[in-house]
Amino acid sequence: MTELLLYVSIALSALCLLLVVILLLKSKKSGDGAVMQKLEKLEEKTDAVGKLADYNARSLERMDRTTEAHLADIRNRLAEDLKYVIDVNAKNLERIRQTVDEKLTRSIDGKLSDSFARITERLEKMYESVGEMKGLSSSVADIRRVFSNVKLRGTWGEAQLDSILAQMLAPDQYIRSVKLNPLDNSLVDFVIVLPARDGAVYLPVDSKFPVEEFERLTAASERGDKEGEERARKNLERAVKLQADSIAKKYIHPPVTTDFGVMYLPSEGLYAEVVRTPGLSDWLRAHRVLAVGPTNFGALLSTLQTGFRTAAIEKRSGELRDMLDSFRADFAKFAELLEKTRRKLQEAQDTVESAEKRTGTIGRKLESFRGLGGALPPADDES
Repeated sequence: MTELLLYVSIALSALCLLLVVILLLKSKKSGDGAVMQKLEKLEEKTDAVGKLADYNARSLERMDRTTEAHLADIRNRLAEDLKYVIDVNAKNLERIRQTVDEKLTRSIDGKLSDSFARITERLEKMYESVGEMKGLSSSVADIRRVFSNVKLRGTWGEAQLDSILAQMLAPDQYIRSVKLNPLDNSLVDFVIVLPARDGAVYLPVDSKFPVEEFERLTAASERGDKEGEERARKNLERAVKLQADSIAKKYIHPPVTTDFGVMYLPSEGLYAEVVRTPGLSDWLRAHRVLAVGPTNFGALLSTLQTGFRTAAIEKRSGELRDMLDSFRADFAKFAELLEKTRRKLQEAQDTVESAEKRTGTIGRKLESFRGLGGALPPADDES
């Protein structure tokens, strides 16, 4: 501002000099007396302008000093207020941080303790399950060794069939190892003695267990080998048809026997695969063979016990077969239920594996937390 006034004063001075020069030039034309009067007036005006410029400059200088003093005072006050606000905020933030740290520490410690206790409990249960699975694996291996022997396999199926018949029927209602065809020396495993008007009629029951084909089908299904599964299913179908055809030719001889025979499959899984194979049940029914598993064979025997109180079975053998077909349809649904159960067991196994992976991840995170200086609660006290 002072510099601006200085520039204005200089400009006014230059303007006055210019006017003096102009008047001097004009004085040559007009008289000296008139010029001197004008010069005196001009000098007076110039002095007045100079004094006014000096006064304005001094006023502006005083104003600048006053303004600077006020600004310095304001800066000092602002600095003090800002320092006070910063100190207060710092103290408040420190109190807030301490409160939050205390709450977070209590919350994290409690949650970590609970989580560690739950993880420890689940790990113990998982270890128990793994031990049980190892025991089952050894039992399955023993069973596989038994089934690798054809003779022992057949004996096992006959023993299972004998046990079911002994539980469901009276001793005089079934016979072991019966020769039904005089021209053939083949012996059927069991016959169920059904009452008839002119004596008795036999229901042949023979145990069959094509375990090799069934194991190949199961292994291919577990591997997810669709092509191998389809090939194994066809081989199983071929083996079942071969056994069923043998039963039909050797043991079905009306009127000595019923006009159909029973092929007993000693494994529910095998029976489920037979029922699930497209067209196989219809083929068996066309060849007068009824495939049964351990469960629905018991239902068949219960039906036969009811039939013992009726009239001659020979006239109603056709109706009995239809009744058994209805049971076959019901147990086809049972086979579907078994398949769903197998899938659930597979899902449970996948869940256990996922839990193992998750446990490892949690363990690594806990170790990293310990490495950062976190204190983990003792496992024995929490569990």
